[in-house]
Parts: sequence; structure tokens; C-alpha cells
Amino acid sequence: MLRATLKGMASRKARLVLTSLAVVLGTMFVAAAMVLTATMEKSVSGVIADAFTGVDAVVTSAEDPAAAQGNTPSATLIPADVLDTVRGVDGVDTADGDVSGQVNAIGDDGKLVGAFAPTIGFNWNDQSTGYNEIRDGRGPQADDEVIVSAQFVTDAGLSIGDTVTAYSYSADRADYEIVGVFGLSGDRDSLAGETQMGFTTAEAQRLLTQGENAYMTIYVTGDAATGDIADAIGADYRVQTGEEASEEAAEGFAAVADIMGYIFLGFGLVAVFVSVFLIINTFTIIVAQRQRELALLRAIGAARGQVVGSVLAEAAVIGVIASIAGLGLGVLLGWGLSQLVSSSAMGGLPVELEVPPTSLWALAVGIGVTVLSAIIPAVRASGVPPVAAMREAVNPPKPLRGITIAGLAVTAVGGVLVALGLTDNLGDLGLTGFLTGVGIAFVGITLLTPILSRPLVALLGAVMSWSFSGRLGKLNAGRNPRRTAITASALMIAVALVTGIATIVSSFKETTAELADQNLDSDLIVMGQQGANIPTFAPETLAEIKALPDVSAVGDMYGEFFGAEVDGRQTALLASEDLPTSLGIFSGTVAEGSADLPDDGLAVNESAAADYGVELGDTVPVTFADGTEVPLRVSAILDDALLTDGWWVAPAQIEHFTVPKPMQAYIQVADGADVDAVQDQVDDILADEPEVSVTNNADFVEQQTSQLDVLLNSVQILLALAIIIAIIGVVNTLVLSVLERTRELGLLRAIGMTRGQARRMITVESVIICLFGAVLGIAVGIGLGWTVQQALEEEGLTSFALPWDLIVTYLVAAVAVGLLAAIAPAARAAKLNVLNAIAYE
Repeated sequence: MLRATLKGMASRKARLVLTSLAVVLGTMFVAAAMVLTATMEKSVSGVIADAFTGVDAVVTSAEDPAAAQGNTPSATLIPADVLDTVRGVDGVDTADGDVSGQVNAIGDDGKLVGAFAPTIGFNWNDQSTGYNEIRDGRGPQADDEVIVSAQFVTDAGLSIGDTVTAYSYSADRADYEIVGVFGLSGDRDSLAGETQMGFTTAEAQRLLTQGENAYMTIYVTGDAATGDIADAIGADYRVQTGEEASEEAAEGFAAVADIMGYIFLGFGLVAVFVSVFLIINTFTIIVAQRQRELALLRAIGAARGQVVGSVLAEAAVIGVIASIAGLGLGVLLGWGLSQLVSSSAMGGLPVELEVPPTSLWALAVGIGVTVLSAIIPAVRASGVPPVAAMREAVNPPKPLRGITIAGLAVTAVGGVLVALGLTDNLGDLGLTGFLTGVGIAFVGITLLTPILSRPLVALLGAVMSWSFSGRLGKLNAGRNPRRTAITASALMIAVALVTGIATIVSSFKETTAELADQNLDSDLIVMGQQGANIPTFAPETLAEIKALPDVSAVGDMYGEFFGAEVDGRQTALLASEDLPTSLGIFSGTVAEGSADLPDDGLAVNESAAADYGVELGDTVPVTFADGTEVPLRVSAILDDALLTDGWWVAPAQIEHFTVPKPMQAYIQVADGADVDAVQDQVDDILADEPEVSVTNNADFVEQQTSQLDVLLNSVQILLALAIIIAIIGVVNTLVLSVLERTRELGLLRAIGMTRGQARRMITVESVIICLFGAVLGIAVGIGLGWTVQQALEEEGLTSFALPWDLIVTYLVAAVAVGLLAAIAPAARAAKLNVLNAIAYE
């Protein structure tokens, strides 16, 4: 039996290749995800280790250790006298204080440098040259000098001798002469796409510590024990070895690689799931074609178990060969993706290939999926009675009652899990329950596709039944509902996922547009695109805008989002120079008290007040991110409203904000005034404000939702693999179907069908199958999107909208895919020798 199986496979090489291709692609993506994750983790760990080369101990604040990496805009500082104490510890050779944090710099184009990757400012000292290499010029010696990274030169369009303007959230602009350019060890321009600027210590402190003689981190070299240093400086500070600090820092960067790996793994598993349908369909058709062969084997003594073993052996051989090929290609793809991520998002990080042992799971997945997918066809094959060897007619298809009932039950289970996951009934397992429910629902809908194929195929085929070939193509597509359904299901899954996400994105856009229209009583908006920086502008600029003759009112908003606390609970704080006017523009209303806040006043919306248990007149302790603690009195309770919910402090408290500058301004234009003319005037005022721009409400909505389009495009690219597999499935099914119908096609040719008619018949069949998968996928995707929108309605996703442009695109693409998929099968059908086809067994 084994020899017969292997010889049979060798005689059907085209079928072997088509079946193997799906397994190769699915396994490749799973392996690539694992290699990408492991490679990026290893590479990042190596780079971080370089950052602490020669450092024996690292001192940070015990309260705010993240300050060591410059990750907090308002870091807990280490006073200069602590540095002096560390230098006096026995065994300490050198100790350097580090000041680092985010700054903003203006490039030669007048825009911010690194809008989507931060610009890090730090003090250039002796320790800096242990990690950085001066490529040209020198380090800064005066407070108006700066050395910049090679990545900064590339992004800013500036170099040695040029003047650059820079500022921070707490310090005004200043001009600096670029006196040097440095790179990172390992010939890198940056660590992760960021740009860097090295100042004198005094200037770095002016920019980042509000002039206080203090540091975020202290780097120590020497033989001093970390315990001795800790004893000398006290429990307010944390002392780590260089190795410990390196490992901790690497964990944060490696988390990004993990997330990317999980994303690729998820799409890889989708590709594998889609491959299942192709493999099942292929083996089902193979078994149908080999019915007489298997029956003859049974007739000469083969047991049912031997027949099952024969089919599974073929599946195992295909699975092993294809999975090994997929693993090899996955390693190459993972390496390529690592290089792409390094160059596009990690500043040219040197990539060290790492093939983890877990990548062998890709082999297990590929082989396991192939063998499991062949079980049902194998069992069916074993049930072929020996007498079938003498039959000329093919067994009629089985009734669809059982599979339909099973499909309804499975879909119901998936729907329940989706509902529970979206309504918090599963607690911390909500997301897991939702994703599991989506997967189960897809399986259930797939089981229902045979019963759905009959009416849908008839409807879609009616459009193409205007010719004899078209009518035959429609009948062929509908003659075997199971086969048509399982072929279309692969395409359905990919289209459904994209359509579902696109529906959610469209709903977000529609909701944003409606909320802006209903809640924003403004004509123009001043704000920036949120990226690596927090876009702000000068308070004086706000005053100039208010002074324009055709401006009737301006609502403004300041924000504190870093480390502020109200009654011991971390929360964001808001402020406005003119809260009553801002409330009017934001459609906010006062339920109790007055929005004209005194210096020690607070305004809060009703829901937040109830959550904190405070009432009008209560005093609440407020701690700002700079450490200032102030008791503030609740002077106003606001009605709940989307744009005004939260804690509002009086203008007198803005000085304690991490960013004491307005972030947004909402402008009402006077009645009868030209909005475009006012926009031009505001644009002129903002000429020296590179972080923000002025837009109308429609452009504002588009700006706020633009990142959703990037997400959707990324999903479509990642799901392209699943769509490719689905297309291969259509080709495979049609090719095998043509082989299965060889005698039928020969008879049709014998009674007068031309080659062109044969091609058109197969083409119509292909287009109908692809359209069926696309239509079903669009319907399922819309249902998925609607379910999510309904579940999130109370969270603010109030509008449901369909992505009509994408729906039309996928329907047109389905026709195009059907035409392309039919090329090879149609050509084969047209070229059949009539006499040989009639005699074909």
C-alpha cells in the first residue's frame, strides 16, 4: 500500500505541488513570526548591552526608575550632591550624571525634526563617548553649542556650522550652533529611529530640569560594590549593576518586537486556517477521482484501515516536505522582515539572526494541519465499497441536513462567546473569549456555506447565464455545494476579516464626524498631529488669535497627562484660560456651581464626581506631575459631555503642568466673516509654531482618523497571504475538477462545444465561486463590524457606517481573481483531446 501510495503521488506531480503550496505559505508565515521576534529581541539586547559597556553601576531614583531611560517628561531627579557622594565612595573611579529627555528641534524645512520618533536631548559628558562615537567635529563647550546624531543630520537637513532652534516643554526656544556629529557604536545612526542632541550639562539642565542642578541617572565605573554605593546615598535611590540595568532596558525594547511577532503570528495562523480549506478540498477531490482505484484495492483485499493509511500517508508526505520548505522560507522571510523593521523603525539596528527552537512548532503546525485536514477524506475513502469499482456513475452528493444543523449550533456557540467577550461578562478573559468566539463563528459559518451556496450561486450565476457556456458554468458551480462552499470559504475568511475591520474603522470615522458636528461649535481648530511629541504652542500665540477682529470666541485646552493625581488616584488634568467660553464651544453645561473658577477651584463632570465621592464645595488633594501638592475646592459640577468630562483646574495651576502651554484652540468666527480669510490670518500667526496648524472641522476629523487608514492598509497587506492561498485554492479546485470531468468535457466537445465555449464555461464557474466567497465574506465582515459597534456603543462608538468603497473594490477584485484563476484550468479544458477524453477512466 505504501509503495502504491508513493507511486501514485509521483504520477500526479502537479496536484502534489498545488497541495503543498498552501502548506508552504502557512508554515512560512508562522516560522517568520517566531524568527522575527527572536531576532529582534537578540539584536535589541545586544544594542542595549552596548549602551552600558564599561558601566559598572547605575544609580536612579527609587521612585521613578523609568527616568533612567528618559521615558518620563517629568522625571524624579537626583540632586547634584548625591553625585558628589557617589564620587566619594571607595572604589568609584568615575561617576557622571546624565540629564536626558525629549526636546523639540526645528529642521531646515521649518517643521519639527522627528515628528513620529522623538528627539532626545542629553548632556554630553565623559560618559557619552563610551557609547557614542564622534564622526565629525567635537562636543559642545559653550551653552549655545550642540553635537547632534547622524540620524539628526539626515532628518533635519542640517549639519556642522548650521544653526538649529530647539526647545523643551518647560524651556523657551534657543539657537545653537552645530559643532559636531556623532554616531552610535556599531556604526549606527540611531537606536530606534530617534534623533539626538548633546548639550552642555548646564544647558541640558535648563531644558530638561527647569534649571535645577540635578540629574536623572548616574553612571559609575570602578570596583565599588553596589551595596556600598546604596548605603552611602540612602533608600531614596536604586543602585544596579551595569548588567542588571542593561537587562531591564532591553525588556522594554524587546516588548515591541514581541508585539510585532504576535501580530505576524496571528496572521500566520489565519493563513494556516485558510490552508485547511484548500487541503480538505484537494483531498476530497482526490478521493473522488480515485474512487474506482480505491474500490479495486478493496476488491483485491485492502482493508479499510489500509485505505485510510494510504490517504494519510500521502498527506503526511506532503505535510513533511511542504513544512520543511515553509520553515526554510520562513527563516528567510523572518530575516528579511527583521532587516525591514531595523531600517524603517529602528534606525538601522544591526540585526543578528536568531532561529529559536520554538520555530520548529511551524513544522508541527504544517504537518499536523495537513494530516488532520486529510482525515475526513481518508475515512470517506475507506468507505468506498468494492462494488464501486464496477460502476460508471459517480456517487450522488450527500444531503446537507447534518452539516447545516452542525453549522447552526457552532455559529450559535461562537456568537454567544463573542457577545460575552464584548459585554465584560468574561472579565479578564473578555478579549480571549471574543477572539475565540470569532474563530468558532467562522467555523460555523463555513459549515453553513454549502446550504447557502445553492441560492447564492443561482443568483450570481443568473447574471452570467446569457449564453450556453454561462449556463453550464453556473450549473457546474452549483452541482457540488460542498466543494463550492469549501473553495469559497477560504476567500470568505480573508475578505470577512478585512471587511469587519474596515466597517469598524468606517464607524469610528462616522462617529468622530458626528460628534464633531454635534459637540463642537467652532469653525476652525488649532492643533497638531499627535506623534512622538505633544503638540503645543505659545500662550502668546493664543492671545494673538483671540485678538483677531473676525474672531468672536476662542476655546482653549491645556492638558496634564503625566503622573498627576486627584485624591491619590492617577488621572489626567485639564485647564482653560477661559473655561466658561470653552464649555460653550465644547457643548458643555454646568449642573452646579460656576465655571468661573477661583485659583483654588476645580470643575469635574457628574460621573467622575460620583466615582470619587465628591460634591460641590468639597476639598480634594491634587498632586501635579512636578510634585506640587495643592488642596483644591470643587467649584463646579459639569453635566456629562464627551468633550468636557474630566478634572478642570484653574488657570493659576497651569504653571505646575509638565507642558504649561495650550495644546488646542477652537475658534468661532464672527457672523458674516470669511472663514477662509480668518484661517489664513491664523496660519500667519502660526508661522513660527511648527508643532501645530489650523484646519476646518472636516479636515480636523480627517486628521484625527488618518491613523485608522494606516491600520486598515496594514491589515490588508498582512491578509494578502491568506487571499493568495484562497486564490490558489480556487485554481487547485478547478484544475482537479477539470481532471475529474475529463470524460464529461470530452463528450461536450464531441457534440459540438468549441474550445472557446469550454474556456468560457470554466471561467464563469471560477468567477461565480470567487464572487460567492467575496459576497459571503463581505456579509460576515459587516456582521462582525456591526457586532463590535453595538458592543462599543456605550463606550462612544455610536454610529455604524459601511466601507462602501472597499466593498465595491472587493467585488470587482473577486471578478478579476476569478478571471485570473480560470486561466490555467480553462486552457487545460480547451486543449483536451476529444477521443482521449471520452476514453478517460
